[in-house]
Amino acid sequence: MIQQNDWLPFLEGLQSVASIAGELSVFNFADVRAEISSELKMQLRQAQKYDFFIVAKHLKGSIRLNINMDEYELSGGGQMLQLSPGQIVSIEDVSDDFDANVVFLSRHFIESMMVYISGSMPFRMNISHPVISTPSEEELQIEKMFFDAALYVVNYSTSQYRMQVMQHIMMAIFYASNAPSKLNDNGERARTNADVLSKQFMELVQANFRKERQLKFYAEALCITPRYLSRVVKECTGASAADWIERYVVLEARALLKSTTMTIQQISDHLNFPSQTFFGKYFKRRAGMSPKEYRRKS
Repeated sequence: MIQQNDWLPFLEGLQSVASIAGELSVFNFADVRAEISSELKMQLRQAQKYDFFIVAKHLKGSIRLNINMDEYELSGGGQMLQLSPGQIVSIEDVSDDFDANVVFLSRHFIESMMVYISGSMPFRMNISHPVISTPSEEELQIEKMFFDAALYVVNYSTSQYRMQVMQHIMMAIFYASNAPSKLNDNGERARTNADVLSKQFMELVQANFRKERQLKFYAEALCITPRYLSRVVKECTGASAADWIERYVVLEARALLKSTTMTIQQISDHLNFPSQTFFGKYFKRRAGMSPKEYRRKS
């Protein structure tokens, strides 16, 4: 199965990492490279899910990552990487001179800020485009401000309210950017209810897609009709609710086929298909090839 790892406790034990207990870690990748064991480097090459957010400003060198079974490369410097909880990530290759400013943020750290910004998520991560190849000058400045402020507060502040200070720094950067221009007259994002509903749907899918593939299940859990759910999710994400359910199922299947030694029958059982034949037809209809063919090509 795809492992779900929480690296925040591990990072807190490294000398080169500045941390706030279980909530936030800040570091330069080049500084922690020497503290990463060969065993851990091998582990990072395996597909795994994280339960936290990662924001990284690429400084130099190159790295190839597989994110949700799509390959991305950062090279030359200047790019930005944003990863969200639930994404399947593996590091395929990293150059000896690779470096980046990296911030790990717990899910709790981010979500506890929502009460301050009218229920909307600041720095909302784009799961469809985790790598920003050509960030604007404003985006680069905001990234630098946040990293420098985080490093200073975590390293030098002795206040027991360091986490709250960091949250307010993030909110200050949020309001200093152009994000507030997207707020309505009441200080809320347009379609706030729809955004919240879509977020709740995504969380339900992440937790239940292995057992529940019918839209009716998710609509009933949210106390709305399947048609309304599909319309709202489509408006907010660009894909229908049914498409998202299928994406999660096929993504998990692809990751298991590529990154584990589980048999196709075991994967079929893991995803709660009635039979291996049914799973094979489902996978081929959406991936364009049978599970056996996909594993062979991978």
